[in-house]
Amino acid sequence: MGHLDTIEKAAQKLIALCQKEKQTKTDKEKMLVIHAEMLTSIENLSECEVCGAITEMIVTMTLADVTAKLCKECGVKSLEVGKIQVSKQGTSRRRARQTKTRTSPSAESKPKRKGAPSKRAAPIKEPESPAELHTRIEAQTGIKKTDVKRLHKIVQDIATPMSPEHTLTYVQREVEIAKIKVDADALKKAVTLLT
Repeated sequence: MGHLDTIEKAAQKLIALCQKEKQTKTDKEKMLVIHAEMLTSIENLSECEVCGAITEMIVTMTLADVTAKLCKECGVKSLEVGKIQVSKQGTSRRRARQTKTRTSPSAESKPKRKGAPSKRAAPIKEPESPAELHTRIEAQTGIKKTDVKRLHKIVQDIATPMSPEHTLTYVQREVEIAKIKVDADALKKAVTLLT
């Protein structure tokens, strides 16, 4: 059974629970388990860099010095044509972000006023992306990246402000409900890094 089938079956289970006349605490726990299953399956889907289709099966292909992650149909077309044709509509968001040009002039290109002392702008540290954060936490704690993503989601859903002790207690309880297998020390360190 593929990831899309798993998502579909989990969604049907979730709908069945929601359509019950009266839900219980047990139903809520079942919903959280179903949510975790769906989230894991969704995270395992990949996007074709040519057509943008989301699929379970992605192939990384290199033809004529162009490398792309392709779905089955685009892979076959590329092999038939002999090159990877990336359409403007089908480029992934990641690739589109990299090709954006800067519209505002940088500090170095602005004309300086006469007599004004030259100030060197301190390099601006860009905020860490969620993917970089997840990778760093995985390296420091030994927790699998998919579990780190799930922990990050739990921490993000906490209504602020909450003390660090209560945050850890809350996350420990949610981890138990979602049946995520994580070492207690690693969990404590991950929660500290995520908050």
